[in-house]
Amino acid sequence: MQTKLSFFCAKIMEAGWLAAAIAVPLYFNIYSARTFEPDKITLLRSIVAIMMLAWIVMVIEQGAGEGNGAAIPLWERIRHWLKIPLFLPTSLLVLAYIISTIFSISPVVSLWGSYQRMQGTYSALTYIVVFALIAGNLRTRQQADRLVTTIIIASIPVSLYGIVQRYGLDPLPWAGDVTSRVAANMGNAIFVASYLIMVIPLTLIRLIESMTAIIKEEQASWGHTVLAAVYIFALAIQIITIVFSQSRGPMLGILGATFVMGLLLLLLLRQHHPQHSRLSLKEIGLGLGMLGPLGFAAAAGGGLGFLIGLVLQNLLTGLNYQAEIVPLLGAAIGGMLGFLGFYIFMAASDTGWRWLWLSWFGLAVLAIVFVVALNIRGTGLDPYLEPIRGLPYIDRLSNVIETEGTGKVRVLIWDAAMQLVAPHPPLGIPGDDVAPPDRFNAIRPLVGYGPESMFNAFAYVYPTELAYVENRGSSADRSHNETMDSLVITGVLGFLAFYFLMVSLFYYALNWLGWTPDRAAKRRLIILLTGSGLAGAAIAYLADGGLTFVPLGLPFGLVAGVVIHLLWQGIVSRPEISLNQSQLPDYSLLLIGLLGALIGHFIEVHFVFSIAATYTYFWVYAGLLAALAQISAAEAAQRSSEEAKEPEPTPVEATTVEPAFETRRQRKNRARKAALNKRATVGNTYQSRGREALSRGEALDTWVGGQGLVMAIILMILAFDFFTPQFQFTSDQDSLSLLWMLVITWLVGLAIALSDLAVRRAQSENPMSWLRAATLYAVISLSYFFFYTLAHQIQFGQRINVASIADVLRAAEVLTNGLVLFYVFLFLLMTLFTIILSWGQTKRLPFWRSENWWLYPPLVVAAFTVIWFKNVDVVKADIYLKEGERFRGGGQWNEAIALHEKGRSIDSDEDFYYLMLALDYQLMAQDSRIDEAQRANAWQEGERIALEARRINPYNPDNTGNMGRYYFTLGQVFDRNRFQDALSFFEKATILAPSNVIYHNLWAQTYYILADYPKAVERLQKSVSIDPKYPPTWVLLGDAYAAMQNIDEAFKAHSQAAKLGNELFDQFADQRFSFYISAGKTENLIAALQQAAKERPTDPTLLWAIGHVYNLQGKPEQAASYLKQAVAMGDESDRTLRELANINLALKQFDVALPYYQRILQTNPHDVEANSALAYIYAQQGRLDEAIQANQLVLQQKPNDYDSLKNLAILYQQKEQWQEALNAAKQAQTVAPESEATNWEQFISDIENRLANAG
Repeated sequence: MQTKLSFFCAKIMEAGWLAAAIAVPLYFNIYSARTFEPDKITLLRSIVAIMMLAWIVMVIEQGAGEGNGAAIPLWERIRHWLKIPLFLPTSLLVLAYIISTIFSISPVVSLWGSYQRMQGTYSALTYIVVFALIAGNLRTRQQADRLVTTIIIASIPVSLYGIVQRYGLDPLPWAGDVTSRVAANMGNAIFVASYLIMVIPLTLIRLIESMTAIIKEEQASWGHTVLAAVYIFALAIQIITIVFSQSRGPMLGILGATFVMGLLLLLLLRQHHPQHSRLSLKEIGLGLGMLGPLGFAAAAGGGLGFLIGLVLQNLLTGLNYQAEIVPLLGAAIGGMLGFLGFYIFMAASDTGWRWLWLSWFGLAVLAIVFVVALNIRGTGLDPYLEPIRGLPYIDRLSNVIETEGTGKVRVLIWDAAMQLVAPHPPLGIPGDDVAPPDRFNAIRPLVGYGPESMFNAFAYVYPTELAYVENRGSSADRSHNETMDSLVITGVLGFLAFYFLMVSLFYYALNWLGWTPDRAAKRRLIILLTGSGLAGAAIAYLADGGLTFVPLGLPFGLVAGVVIHLLWQGIVSRPEISLNQSQLPDYSLLLIGLLGALIGHFIEVHFVFSIAATYTYFWVYAGLLAALAQISAAEAAQRSSEEAKEPEPTPVEATTVEPAFETRRQRKNRARKAALNKRATVGNTYQSRGREALSRGEALDTWVGGQGLVMAIILMILAFDFFTPQFQFTSDQDSLSLLWMLVITWLVGLAIALSDLAVRRAQSENPMSWLRAATLYAVISLSYFFFYTLAHQIQFGQRINVASIADVLRAAEVLTNGLVLFYVFLFLLMTLFTIILSWGQTKRLPFWRSENWWLYPPLVVAAFTVIWFKNVDVVKADIYLKEGERFRGGGQWNEAIALHEKGRSIDSDEDFYYLMLALDYQLMAQDSRIDEAQRANAWQEGERIALEARRINPYNPDNTGNMGRYYFTLGQVFDRNRFQDALSFFEKATILAPSNVIYHNLWAQTYYILADYPKAVERLQKSVSIDPKYPPTWVLLGDAYAAMQNIDEAFKAHSQAAKLGNELFDQFADQRFSFYISAGKTENLIAALQQAAKERPTDPTLLWAIGHVYNLQGKPEQAASYLKQAVAMGDESDRTLRELANINLALKQFDVALPYYQRILQTNPHDVEANSALAYIYAQQGRLDEAIQANQLVLQQKPNDYDSLKNLAILYQQKEQWQEALNAAKQAQTVAPESEATNWEQFISDIENRLANAG
């Protein structure tokens, strides 16, 4: 039974998915330590919890029966569900996640998500719930329109923020570089591009809709013109931001999406041509021959765009803006407009509809050849391609298949991840109660390691080569390949479910677009998708000789299957759409946009990994696809019912005044007339026309009000993002950039709202005035923004005088309460959105089913309990963490401990908070300012908390390794017995992470400190066998052999260390060099260093080392020669300059020594040794005033420096400044050694006599 409450709940769900589509890309939280991804996810999970509550209440209100009240058997329900598109593959994916979580090596992490990503099963199910609620509850065209419009508008501030960052106008002071590669609201350049490639297809489709309406309608509304302009602007800034991100994976994704969308759009012409026969060879030739005219049009447009770009570059440069890429950008846009204009001309002139699509296919082939040629070096084309490879932003595409840098990182991770999927010994530590051997190791290939558990498992197969292209010791938590990730985290079950889902998505999309007109075509599509995917995997396997690239070949093969099917259908088949009942002709353009976005995303996630925004949009689009099918079916049923009632519709009579808009029946009549002339129109398939026809179902006030609330959500989130306690609008560029970003976003929303109103206005029974519409939009969007901003500023503007630990916590609560305030305002705004969407539509419905009232309070309590404890508290804990880090950085241990303890207490499932708290105690225990009892207590507390972190996440090797480090430090400063505990935990860490040489080396260092040198050598030899290129291992091995007096082995190890790096030349270098000098190995040492210098000819440190050895040997001339070479090679270190200066000073080469001391003082003007040496040099050169000044600089740092006081007295005496000489002499006498004190009496007496005679 439908009630007011059930209707209200349905609208809450719509408000929820709109809020999610806005919040996930836009929201970030500068007050928390993680700022971006986890904060987005917790907000999404909170929104979806409200949506889920609404759905449950709606189901309860509506009851379990059919419309006649009869109960539906469970089996019938299941059969019905299985027939719903995408239901079965999605259910299997959910099942795979649940199974994988149950058998996970880290079940808690798999369920709730890791600290860094928070993409656990809870989050995965959240995305899928969004899909299910959209698929089951988005029921009208207006809802679909509103969702797509919201997605596009939400991208405007993200794109604008990226451009603002590129030009150095960011209102927020980020620590990282966001200028060379913009990150916008995502915090990462790759992430923002990954998000935008999912929005660009929808923006492009909306632009095509508007352009089509302008071209085809005789009396097109001005709204279409404005909409076209707005979408051109949106598309331009989206593309510019992607370019500014310089991300290769997303660039490949958008290229793939553009190709598929362009092919499908042009194939629409083929579908709607009245002649449905196969293409002839002549037509194929004509289609491919269009590449020539296309190239000419693109060249002409590109040339014109380049010239315009040059003019703009000069203007922007004159205004002090960076504009180096404007000409290239103009050329790119001009070229794109050139060939798009050519296609539009051909389509509008009804020319080549059957074969024009082939030119797009040929163009794609040429583009692929071009990109491949850019990436293959060493051919005869290099002289022509190298200038292109060096162009800004094109250089990223010329390194797609690179095997160094980030490309090598991916290959190494893929190869190691494949080892995880293959059978191997179990993870875990034999005999350890906390991290025992994995009981389910045998079924890991089937069920995976669990969501978010790759970080822990990957350490077991970590490739040592990865340490040389990425941070050493950092385990990969993602493989940068969605297929590989599915295999690792959910096993073969999840992998099959994921590909079942992707195949289903592509199948249904092509089916609904009319490209499977019969059962044979459907079967052929399924076979092609499956076969081409397997073929892609096989090709990757044969090309590489291994499984590393198979997860890359499989998805590309699947996409190739889509293209091959379309190619076959376009050339060979007879696409008579009238025979295809499954097609959704009124939604063709939107379907193409959704399919393009999904394919673009599918391509790019095999080079990067999914994030909160792309996961959300993937499932939103999947839900929208399923919803469109149901909407179309409902509309078809409604039309059949109407036609049954009116078998012969009355034709529309012509009048002298042409109507501004056509009804659905008028468009059908026009289509029939056009068919008689053997030319079908394209306009009747476009969604914009369908949207106009059925807009009567929703009042225009509701539509405009809804758009205003969408903008209110956007502005509110931007206020939270950017309005910090310190922020104020001023006339500086950073403030103005934010102001313009807000204003432009608001104006774009207003333009879309009023233009949409213009398109819909004539169809409404109650037209809405422009003044009322603009006022309604402005009042709704700006008033809520104003009230929230006021509350936000009041909350965050509070000032707490910190005088105690309680004050520290209260100051942090200002920030956490600000977060709660934001959530409350957002939920209230969703409620307001629901009221507006429900306004006037529930008058005749009963309020609720009162017999169910007792169910609702516990449901509400349960939903908000989940929101508070598993979402809000998660972010609050992170805010406390960030605040605590500020105090820890200032050495205020008690304050840091209080804040971190508060964070740990409210999110006790996260081991990271325990580790940070343990670090506080460890640093406190090492602080010599604290008494011994407090330090001992800090050690004990830190130990307890670190052990708890290991208990929570036992298979994280860092938690075990950190215990080893903890006991290692504890043994050094407090209790040597703790070294035994360190040995035990380092051994356990090497079991969890066998290839992590850092833990092997720490294990060996512990033996070294305990003077167990043979065991240290044994462990270091193991470390060398794992990673023979890691210099610290060889240094430690040499030190261990030296401690055993094994000079030859020590020398071999240290020589190898010198060849690999500079770790040999640390603070213990003199001890090592002296060891070999005393052992008579000086010449061998110098020879070894010289050989290392030949192998590393660009490293000046080796030249310093050779010079230093000569200096230690007492050969200053040879030493100076090598040290000069080091300085000439760029060594400006204090160590080298000081040694070279001192050598020349000792050789009395004052003119040579002088500039080196001066260079030292450029870095540190108060350096005592350098100033003292300069004073001596100046005195020797007779530059007495400068000598006096240098001595005075020494005395500023060391007021009782005897040598400087003595020198000053002598210098003043030489200058006959008797009073100054007397003062300096008396000061010198007070600090003089006893052996020289009597000498000063005579000196002072002489000076006093001089003064008396002068008087």
